[in-house]
Amino acid sequence: MTGAPGQAREKAREVTDDIDRLVIAGGDGTVNEVLNGLPDPARAPLLHLPAGTANQLARTLGLPSDPSKLAHILESGPIRRIDMGLAGDHRFLLVAGAGFDAWVTEEVKRHRKGSLGYSGYISPILKAVTAYRPTKMDVVLDGHQRFPACNVVVLKVRRYGGLMIFAEDARLDSGFFHVCIFPEGSIGWLCLYAIGGLVGMAEKIPGLIRKTAHRVQIQSDGPVPVEIDGDYFGMTPVDLHLRPSVVPVVTPG
Repeated sequence: MTGAPGQAREKAREVTDDIDRLVIAGGDGTVNEVLNGLPDPARAPLLHLPAGTANQLARTLGLPSDPSKLAHILESGPIRRIDMGLAGDHRFLLVAGAGFDAWVTEEVKRHRKGSLGYSGYISPILKAVTAYRPTKMDVVLDGHQRFPACNVVVLKVRRYGGLMIFAEDARLDSGFFHVCIFPEGSIGWLCLYAIGGLVGMAEKIPGLIRKTAHRVQIQSDGPVPVEIDGDYFGMTPVDLHLRPSVVPVVTPG
C-alpha cells in the first residue's frame, strides 16, 4: 500500500479482516496515514517497505530496503506487537514533538512538492529559523510531574529524525514514552541540543530533562506547533496516551 498524503489513509479504510499481512511502501508519514485509516490497527500485521527519508520504523525493526529480501520476510518473518501512541484519537508509533521541530514540519507541509530527502529539509529549516519564536510550555507527565519547556520530544525510537539520539533506551515495545524536555529555546541552545544528539551525548547536554511516562500533556500560553511521526499535526494543547503492545508488525526475526 502506498499513496500521496491522504490517499494512503483512504486506501487503508478498505482493508478487510481477511488480509494476512499488509505491505506499506513509503516513509514514516505514509505508515502513519495507513495506521490512522485502518478500521482496527490491532488486526493486520504491517510490513514497512522503506521508501521515505528517515524510515524510522523500518530502520528500528532492522528491515532491508531490498524488495527481494523484504519479500522473504513478508512470507516467513515473525510478528511482533509494538506500542501505539494516541494524540487525542490520532494514532502514532514513533515520535511526537512540540516546538522548533514542529515549526519545520509546518513549513514542509506548506511548501512540499513530492519527496524530500534530507536535503529537502534545508529550506524549511531556514524558514523555520526565521519565523521561530520560543514559547514557554508546561509538560505534565502522568498527571503529576510538571516541567517548563521551550521544546519537547516524545520518543518510541532511539534516533530522532533518523540522525540524533536523545533516548538511548527507547524501544517500540517498551510500554512507555521516553520524554525529552528542552528548557531553553534560543537558536544557540537549539544548535547545542542538536550537536549533542548528533554525537550521541544527550546525557551531557546541560539542563536536558529525560523522563519516562505513559501520558504526556503539553500546554502553552500561546499556540505552539505539534508534529506526529515527522509530519505537522496541529497546535498545542495536545494530550498523548500510550497503548502498549497493540500494533502487529512483521520483523526480520
